[in-house]
Amino acid sequence: KERDKAIAKADGLQETLHEATELVTKLETDKRDLENRLELADREIDKLHEWKEQITEEKNELEVEVEKLRRENDSLQNAIDTFEVAFEYKDQENRGAAKANGGL
Repeated sequence: KERDKAIAKADGLQETLHEATELVTKLETDKRDLENRLELADREIDKLHEWKEQITEEKNELEVEVEKLRRENDSLQNAIDTFEVAFEYKDQENRGAAKANGGL
């Protein structure tokens, strides 16, 4: 009778050990899966950082180009303004000469 109890207890312990082993195996598999996912996420984060750096560089380059274009635009506007003033002056000069010559 004692032997039967001991065998039953050993069988129970064997079953518990088997269940615990299966659980540990499942947990190890889950851990590896999570580690793989984390590694993939880290790679994606690295890619995003690289893209952010590239975008920032491109943005800075575009800002420099915009500033160049602004200066060029200002220069062209100054040239237009100078031309308009010179044209207006020449136009008034021509009108004055025409008046002096009896025209208009």
